[in-house]
Amino acid sequence: MLSRIAAHVVPFFGRLTVTADPGARLEPGSILVVNHTSTADPALVLAALRRRLAVEPVLLATAGLWRIPLLGRALTREGYVP
Repeated sequence: MLSRIAAHVVPFFGRLTVTADPGARLEPGSILVVNHTSTADPALVLAALRRRLAVEPVLLATAGLWRIPLLGRALTREGYVP
């Protein structure tokens, strides 16, 4: 849900560019680890992954997010893993 929103909102505030090392390939089953420094970063990273991979990634998120009533249900519905 957040990445779909970010994909539409980010172009209004700036340009999202996805780059990779020349010849780099993401094979099925690849694990990407992203260290983010702000609460906006996860949505931007998801938007970038969708653009780069053209698939829906399976995401892990901190289990504490599931304690927030509406957010926990939304994360489960979207396929996030606590």
